[in-house]
Amino acid sequence: MTTKPTTASQLLHQHQAFLSDPASAPSKVKVQKVPWSAQQQKWVEKAWSFIDAKKAIDIDVNLVNIYSPTGYEKEVNNFVVDYWRNLGINANYQQMDSHQGNAIATIAGDGSGPTLLMNCPIDTHWTGDITEDGFQWGDPMRRDNTRPAVVEGQTIIGLGSLNDKGMATSIMMAVEALHRANVPLKGTLLAATLAGGAPALSPENEPRKNIGLCQGLIHSLTNGITGDYALFHKPGYHVSWEEPGMCYFRVRVIGDPDYMATESRADNPYATGNRAVAYRVLTDTARIIMELDAASAEYLKMAKAGSYRPAMAANALKTGSPNKPNWSPAISEISLDIRPAPWTAPMEVKYWFDGIMGRILKKYPDMKAEWNMYVAMPGGRTSPDSWIIQSAIRAAQAIEGDKSEEYEGQSAGQTEAGILRTWGIPTARISGAPPNPEMPVDLQKGFTMSGAYAPYLVSAAKVLVHSAIDTLTRTREETGLQY
Repeated sequence: MTTKPTTASQLLHQHQAFLSDPASAPSKVKVQKVPWSAQQQKWVEKAWSFIDAKKAIDIDVNLVNIYSPTGYEKEVNNFVVDYWRNLGINANYQQMDSHQGNAIATIAGDGSGPTLLMNCPIDTHWTGDITEDGFQWGDPMRRDNTRPAVVEGQTIIGLGSLNDKGMATSIMMAVEALHRANVPLKGTLLAATLAGGAPALSPENEPRKNIGLCQGLIHSLTNGITGDYALFHKPGYHVSWEEPGMCYFRVRVIGDPDYMATESRADNPYATGNRAVAYRVLTDTARIIMELDAASAEYLKMAKAGSYRPAMAANALKTGSPNKPNWSPAISEISLDIRPAPWTAPMEVKYWFDGIMGRILKKYPDMKAEWNMYVAMPGGRTSPDSWIIQSAIRAAQAIEGDKSEEYEGQSAGQTEAGILRTWGIPTARISGAPPNPEMPVDLQKGFTMSGAYAPYLVSAAKVLVHSAIDTLTRTREETGLQY
């Protein structure tokens, strides 16, 4: 492939990539072929020979059984470090605080090639304890959110067995395979399983207020674990080049405290539009939630472009006292999540949401509400013509025997890949797979972060290995870099 040399400043401009015309964002891209030697193919096949489903199951089960919710990844990442060190790989634990840190592995090249990041988060979004997680996973809690891990066929069931422990499994296998294959690299691989990846704020009872929202990646980048390109892994083995940002909003519905259990309220207990009689903040809260649901459908239609799929939902409500349901609270709070497009700044979303709330208050003039944005994370986009995107596509096609001339990008959710891209690092996200053919019936309803299918973990590891060899057995100039 002939590529125009690219400077670091050009990369930063290109891959921050807020498009002036979102409609021009492609959902498909032409696959670019490059010279691929018989020796490179032998290196790939040798590395692939060290990856198998049994190994995937063994690693994933071990990871699932280590307690590692967001903010408490020290034990699991020390396990990862020990696994790599026992193989003779240069690995270390990068401490963030007394409970949290990253696992870093380095496979050094001769210095003439690029530096490639290969990473994923390893923390579980949930604890597996109903007293901490509430009713998110039902009561009793569904088995896909519990430990220890259970293996059924080639499926691993248990807390985070797919997301995030399955991803870490694939990266651990990929690093092992590259090391054991003894490929003479020109470039350097920096692999990491990252702490603090969950898109979540610290719980109220957590004294550390910076344990989530991609803190592990931010810590690694600011402490020198950076590169020319990145392979960022989420469940699956296909490729995406753009992903949304994430904005959290809080709507505070304001009224008056009231008591609903006296005879004087009996004739007209829940009148609305007249503050002289009993009134419930919950009534306005319900109205706002319904209006926000309608706005989400509007947002979906308005913002869709390229492989980006818009999303907006109100999923959390804080109000009242369950032990005192006879009292009507003065305030309720609605929390919602909006996923802006890769080319949309969080402030643009804020102003759009201001307009939505203004419209709601105009429709209900007696209603009182205030709102604010309390998480703002931009998305990101890498040109689908970038070296790393094309390399990842060639890798994904290689494991499936796909010789198509075009490749359709996978839609994606918000992750650390957005941060990598805003740092100016061209990033291919490896994610997306068909449904698990063995998924137990009881886990097929709703959403699960469990049910990892070992053959898919193997496929992901093979994609990572193929793209790493494709990239790291070339000079920087061969991949389009000028420096």
